[in-house]
Amino acid sequence: MGKSSKLFGLAVLIAVCGLAAAAIYGWRHRNTPQEGPLLDPPAKGDRVLIVAPHIDDEAIAAAGYAAAGLRHGAEVSVVYVTSGDCNRTSAEIMDFTLRPGERDYLAEGKRRIQEAIAAMAVLGVPRGHLYFLGYPDRGIRPMLENPGKVIRSPGTGRTAVPYEEALSPGAEYRLENLEKDLRTVLDQTQPTIVLSPVLFDAHPDHSATGRLTRRLLRHILLGPQHLGYLVHARHFPSPFRRAPRLPLLPPDRFAGAHWLLFPMAPADEIAKLKVLRAYRSQRRDPYLFLLMDAFIRRNELFARM
Repeated sequence: MGKSSKLFGLAVLIAVCGLAAAAIYGWRHRNTPQEGPLLDPPAKGDRVLIVAPHIDDEAIAAAGYAAAGLRHGAEVSVVYVTSGDCNRTSAEIMDFTLRPGERDYLAEGKRRIQEAIAAMAVLGVPRGHLYFLGYPDRGIRPMLENPGKVIRSPGTGRTAVPYEEALSPGAEYRLENLEKDLRTVLDQTQPTIVLSPVLFDAHPDHSATGRLTRRLLRHILLGPQHLGYLVHARHFPSPFRRAPRLPLLPPDRFAGAHWLLFPMAPADEIAKLKVLRAYRSQRRDPYLFLLMDAFIRRNELFARM
C-alpha cells in the first residue's frame, strides 16, 4: 500500500471516530440531566410549599426535592387541594365493589388523607405542615370556570367540604372559598419557593390548580420563586416504567419550556421510593402503580413559571 493510501485510510478512520464521538456526545447531552440547567436544592431559611391537586402528586413530582430541602434545613409544607376522592378503580379495589357509591368515594378520601399524613411523616414533614382543603376531585376546573357556582363532587356527591381534617370543614364548593383557603395557607407558610402543576398538564385538576396558584401569587409583592411540575402528559415519562438509572426528560412537544433538572442524591432517591410505597391504596390501581414507578429516576423535573 502506498503512502498516500495509508494517509487516506487514516483520515477515514479519524473521520469515523469523530462522527461516533459526536453521536455519543449528542446522546449524552439529551439523556444526562447534568447537561441541562440544574436546580439547586432548597437551603436553610427557605420555606417550600408544594401545591398538590391530589394526594400523592407531591410525592410523584417533588419528594426528592423536598427530602433534599429537609436535609439542608429548609421547611417543607404541602397543601392538598382535593383528597383524591373520585378514583373509581381504587374505590372498587379497596371497598371490594364493582359499583362504588358516594359512601365508598368518601371512605377513599378519608383513607388517602391518612396515607398522606403517614407518607409525609416518612419524609420528615410534620403534621402541622400539611393542609387538606377537601375540594372535589375532578371539580377544580369546573370551579375555576364557573365562579360563584356551587359545584357537586362527581364522586362523593357532596357540595361542601366533608372532611373534619380539612382547613375549612363545611365550606361550599365554590371558587371564592377555595381561593380563600389557599390564601390562608400562603399567609401561614410564607413560602420562598412554591411548586405547583404546569399549566399544560393534561389532567384538568392539575392545569386548573396551576392557573389558580399563579393567579394568587401575582398579587404577592416580592413573591416566592414559582416552579411548575408535570405529572400527566402523553408518552411521559418515557419509558413508562421504573428506570432508576435513566433521567426524567420533558416530552419533545414541551421542550420549549424553561426546564430545570434537579439531580437527586442517593439519600433522596431512597426517601422518594419509601414515600411512594406508602401510598398503598393508589398503588393498587394498575395505571397509578406504573405512573409512580415511572417517576423513580435520577432527577426530578421543574419548569420556571
